[in-house]
Amino acid sequence: MKIRAQVIFVLLLVIFFALFVYEARGWRLQARLYPWVIGIPMVVLALLQLLLDLKGIAPKKSQDDTPVDFQFTQNIDPALARARRINIFSWIFGFLAGIWLLGFSITVPLLVFLYLKVQSREGWTLSIALTAAAWLVFWGLFDWLLRLPFPDGQLLIWLGLD
Repeated sequence: MKIRAQVIFVLLLVIFFALFVYEARGWRLQARLYPWVIGIPMVVLALLQLLLDLKGIAPKKSQDDTPVDFQFTQNIDPALARARRINIFSWIFGFLAGIWLLGFSITVPLLVFLYLKVQSREGWTLSIALTAAAWLVFWGLFDWLLRLPFPDGQLLIWLGLD
C-alpha cells in the first residue's frame, strides 16, 4: 500500500474535523450546534474518502476529465486570468474584513448588494430584491430559527454602537 499525498491530505481533514467536533462537546447546545452539524458529516465523509483512497478505488476518468479552471484558462490571456484571480480574492478578503469590522448581520446584505451592483452590474430593482431575500434568509435561519448570536463588528464596538 503506497501512501500518496492525497491520502495524507484526507487524513489531515479527518483529524481537523474530528478535533472540530471534539472541542465543541462541552459547549452549550446552541453554541455546539453549528460545529456538530458541519463537523460530524465531514468526519464521516472524510473517513469514507480515506477508506477509498487507501483501497486505491478511484473514479473512472473520461477523456475530458480535466479540472474546470484548467479548461477555462487554456485559451485565456494570463494577464486576464491574473486579474480575475485578484478580483475574486479581493471580494473574499473584503467579505472577511467586513465581517470583522461590521459583523455578519451587516456584512452579508451589504456584500450581496455591492457584488450585484458593482461586480455583476445588475439593476437597482434586482439588486435590492436579492439583497432583501439574502438578508431575510440569513436573519430567518440564523437569528429567528436557530437563535445563533453573532458577535458585533469591531468597528461598532470601537464606536460604542454595540
